[in-house]
Amino acid sequence: MRKIVYLGLLLWLSVGYTHAQKAYIQDAGIKEQLNFVETEASKWQNYVMITDVWFRQLKKNVSDTLDLKNQNIAELRQTVAARDSVIGQLNGELEKTKTRLETSEREKNAFQFLGLSMAKPVFISLVLFVFFALLIATGAALFLFQRSNHTANRTKKELEKMKEEFEDYRQRARQKYENLVVQHHKEIQKLKE
Repeated sequence: MRKIVYLGLLLWLSVGYTHAQKAYIQDAGIKEQLNFVETEASKWQNYVMITDVWFRQLKKNVSDTLDLKNQNIAELRQTVAARDSVIGQLNGELEKTKTRLETSEREKNAFQFLGLSMAKPVFISLVLFVFFALLIATGAALFLFQRSNHTANRTKKELEKMKEEFEDYRQRARQKYENLVVQHHKEIQKLKE
C-alpha cells in the first residue's frame, strides 16, 4: 500500500513538475493568460496551485495592461476635453454667426424711410397704398377736370349763343331806334311844313 502511495505521490510530483516546466505564454491577451493558468495549474482538493513564476508574470502582464489602459483612458480624456473645448468655441462662434445672420436678415428685410426703420412688407404696403391713393386722386381729378371742362364748354357755347342773341337784339333795337328816329324826324319835318 505504501508503494501505491509512493507511486501516486511520484506520479503527482512528476505531473506537477511537467506543468511547472511548461513555458508561460507571453504574447497572449489577459483572458488567454488567465485561461492558460487555469488549465495548466495543479489542482488539489479545493485549491488551484500555480507556480510563482507564472503568478509574477501574470501579475506583471495584468499590471502593464492596466497601466496601458489607464494611459489610453487619460489620453482619451484629454482628447475629449480638447474636443469639448473646440466644440464650446465652435458653439460660441455659431451663436455669434446666428446673431449676425438674424441681424443681417432683419436689416435686409428692413428699409429706412424718412429716418424710420420699417419692414419691407410694411414699406411695400405703404408705397402701394400711396400709389393707389395717388392713382385714385388722379382719376378723381381727371373726372372733375373733364366735368368742369364740359361745363365750361357748355357755358361758353351758351355765352356765345347769348352774345349772338344779344347782338341780334342790339341790331334790331338799333334798327328800330333808327327807324323811330327817322320816323320821328319825318314827323318833325311834316310838322314843320
